Amino acid sequence: MKHNNTFRVKWRQAALLGIVTVFLLSFRVGGMPPHPGLLERSEATGTPLPYFITHLDEMHAKGICTGYNIYHHKDAETQASGRRSPGFTGQFKVLAILVEFTDHPSAVSASFFDSLIFDSVGNTVTDYYDEISYGQLDMVTVNLPSSLGWRTAPQTYAWYVDGENGTGDYPQNTQRLVEDLVDQVDPLVDFSEYDNDNDGYVDALLVIHSGTGAEYSGNDNDIWSHKWGIVPRSKDGVYISTYTVQPEFWSTPGDMTIGVYAHELGHGFGLPDLYDTDYSSNGIGKWGIMAYGSWTGPRGLGGSPAHPCAWSRIQMGFATAVNIVTNTYSQAIDSVEGGGSIYRLWNSGAASDEYFLVENRQKTGYDSYLPASGLLIWHIDDVKSGNTQEWWPGQPSANHYLVALEQADGLYELAHGYDQGDASDPWPGTFSAITFDASTAPSSDSYTDGTSFVKIDNISSSAQTMYADLIVSFSAGTEDDENPLVPVTIELSQNYPNPFNPTTTISFTTSEQTRATLEVYNLIGQNVRTLLYGDVDPGTTSVTWDGNDEHGRQAASGVYFYKLTAGSAEQVKKMILLR
Repeated sequence: MKHNNTFRVKWRQAALLGIVTVFLLSFRVGGMPPHPGLLERSEATGTPLPYFITHLDEMHAKGICTGYNIYHHKDAETQASGRRSPGFTGQFKVLAILVEFTDHPSAVSASFFDSLIFDSVGNTVTDYYDEISYGQLDMVTVNLPSSLGWRTAPQTYAWYVDGENGTGDYPQNTQRLVEDLVDQVDPLVDFSEYDNDNDGYVDALLVIHSGTGAEYSGNDNDIWSHKWGIVPRSKDGVYISTYTVQPEFWSTPGDMTIGVYAHELGHGFGLPDLYDTDYSSNGIGKWGIMAYGSWTGPRGLGGSPAHPCAWSRIQMGFATAVNIVTNTYSQAIDSVEGGGSIYRLWNSGAASDEYFLVENRQKTGYDSYLPASGLLIWHIDDVKSGNTQEWWPGQPSANHYLVALEQADGLYELAHGYDQGDASDPWPGTFSAITFDASTAPSSDSYTDGTSFVKIDNISSSAQTMYADLIVSFSAGTEDDENPLVPVTIELSQNYPNPFNPTTTISFTTSEQTRATLEVYNLIGQNVRTLLYGDVDPGTTSVTWDGNDEHGRQAASGVYFYKLTAGSAEQVKKMILLR
């Protein structure tokens, strides 16, 4: 009987541990990108990559490197719908706890982190978020790190790290470390002070561990900086559920910078990693804090991290895009560092998961170490969850990023992994590229059907205020806002052959008898030829274009659009004439 009772106790303990483990694995985790030199050094010397990188499938199974808004627990409906949650404004209380270990003592004064995180002037985390939020967010604390001092963990550093960068199986990982720390500081901290939105959860818990970080050292026996979660722990009437963990220094005590802290807090504001977390490409490179922009600065260690990209700033609630619904000429575009607007472009301003964002980025403030200045054109597909599927011409259209930079040089170097950003990426850049449309490389084509009316033209030289024509339809007034380009009773086929010379056939189907118009336009929205205007029967109709305009003159080689209108339905496709 005693044996059976013992068995039942052990079984219950094992079952409980299993439930806890499943709960812990359900948390989504975001990781700091590796220092650029780490991957280069491994490739040059053959040095093995750290556990965090080589066990990607395991990391992804645990939710590592995905974005989740840990500061808005109550707004589940908003999160599920994909709409942006309102950003925090005003004072935002953050709890930072320092931890050392008997086998891994600290080397930096606790007061150093008072300044690094909470000072309002200088290169600090508080100052960074003040700048990128346009003064909307003021990070403060009730318990300075120095008031809590360096806490000594009950287990050794080696035990928590376990040769797996602190991201191994519970309990030998940073989740258990955070649980131990929360219990230890409970008598000293009123955790309810850190529930900024009164949703019953501590919003921002930063854990700073002694020593360096694996994202810099490449050592399996160091912790890799990340955001993760624990089984909710109730203290002072609120729950502690999520945390970020960062190192004490990089290579020398006292050299710690703010990039890693700013990046991990970005995960807390709902942002995913925008570097390629399977390391087959470079994502958005140095053009944003959620990728290699977290490392920009005087020594390439994150002393002056880049601003969030346009998409990230909107997701954080610090900006709202201006939706262009009609063609706009000579639009003034001020630098986002100074509060300039971000512009959203899609066909006639239609709602869509796919669209372009345009911002003016200049090398000023925390953006001083950007690769270059100019107009950045972002291609967004909100259906995607991250930047692991790179695309360039010839790749399957389904493979593309959540947030992709349309690099003005058309070389797709970020997607190929050749660099992390250069002076030819912005517009006009070193290539003096002043036009972005369906005929340029890169082009404004849609990922889905190749068709997009978006054109950005006459882009001015890089300056604090730039100018460009923002085109979202053939010409001003030609599109009806109440009739979006969505097929209802019609289906327009791709012309054949395409490219063509001298003739091509265009076919379409209609579900009922209807009045139809089939027109050909050039890239600047001029009507080249009306191929059909009249009633058509249900079924398939085919029309041939001989490559001539309305006056019988040969149309020049180039890209053309053909548009089918039937009732309230419209569809457009692109074709290429080669003389």
